[in-house]
Amino acid sequence: MKILYDETYTSNEGRRASRNIWYGDADISVDGDHGKIINLNEDFMDNLCEIIKNDLSKNAANKPTETNWYIYGSGVTLETIGDNNLPTIMVREKSDEFITNFNISDHDFAVNIDAILLFKAEFEKRLASN
Repeated sequence: MKILYDETYTSNEGRRASRNIWYGDADISVDGDHGKIINLNEDFMDNLCEIIKNDLSKNAANKPTETNWYIYGSGVTLETIGDNNLPTIMVREKSDEFITNFNISDHDFAVNIDAILLFKAEFEKRLASN
C-alpha cells in the first residue's frame, strides 16, 4: 500500500480543518470462483490500524477537527452489469470516534457481506481502543 496524497483543507472561517489521506494499491481483493472478491483478514486489519495510528500521531500538535482515509484496492472487480468497481475502504476520525464505510461490488455484497460487516465492526472497535 502506498500513500497517494495527504492534504488538509481549512474552512473559510478557520474553525474546521479536514485532513484527507489517500492510499492506493491496498491488497483487498483475491481471485474467487467467479472473479475477484474482497478479502479482509487479521493481517490487513493490523496494517490499517498501524497506518491510521501513525498518521494521527503526525498531527498531534496541530490536530485537525477530522481526518479521513481513503484506501483503494489494487484490483478492479467486474460488476454484473459490466461496470468496474474499485474496492475502497473509507475511515473518518472525528472527536476520537471512528466511522468506516466500504465500497464493494454487488458480487462482494452477495458473497461476503457477513464477513465485511464483521470486519467493519471489529475494525471500528480496534480503532476506538487505540
